Amino acid sequence: MIDLEIITEMLKKMMKKHRLQHVYRVSQLAKEIAVYHKIPFNKIEASALIHDCVKDYSLDDLEYLIEKYNIELTDIEKQIPSIWHAYVGAEVARNIFNIEDIEILEAIKYHSTASSSFGVTGKIVYIADKIEPNRKSLDLSKSRTLVWKNIDLAMLEILNNEIRFLFSREKIIHPYTLEARNKILIDRGTRNSGKD
Repeated sequence: MIDLEIITEMLKKMMKKHRLQHVYRVSQLAKEIAVYHKIPFNKIEASALIHDCVKDYSLDDLEYLIEKYNIELTDIEKQIPSIWHAYVGAEVARNIFNIEDIEILEAIKYHSTASSSFGVTGKIVYIADKIEPNRKSLDLSKSRTLVWKNIDLAMLEILNNEIRFLFSREKIIHPYTLEARNKILIDRGTRNSGKD
């Protein structure tokens, strides 16, 4: 049984106040999305609370924990330090919060990149993190509407926006982000026609 009160008390010691407020908003929104779609929310709420548990750590601290937990980063991941907190966060969830549930751990680990292996927990945490009320972006209104109609379409919209943003800034796009987008399209029966 996951004790959210204990997790919250631990997070208060690990996170800055503004980050703690963010995870509260993400957790609340994730729970609302789950309830609306009649999905059990215990794993979703826990994942959303923990997802940014080490986001306030320095890069030096993250590098230390990457080594401590034997996290093997790909050459691409080494070039995207903004996602390291997610990988380390999953290990902290396992080793400090004693979380053993794979769905929760994957939701935390891939909340920055998304993943083609996401279950509903990962999808909802990913979406809630991107569209929580304090996020400021011109591209969120459609996603914020779609999430109440179809979780996959909301995620697809967010992924498309994320890829467009990274592409426009000439930033590295993690393969998992592209794979997550492609999986949604394949699951929806989308096929390139081969015609220009």
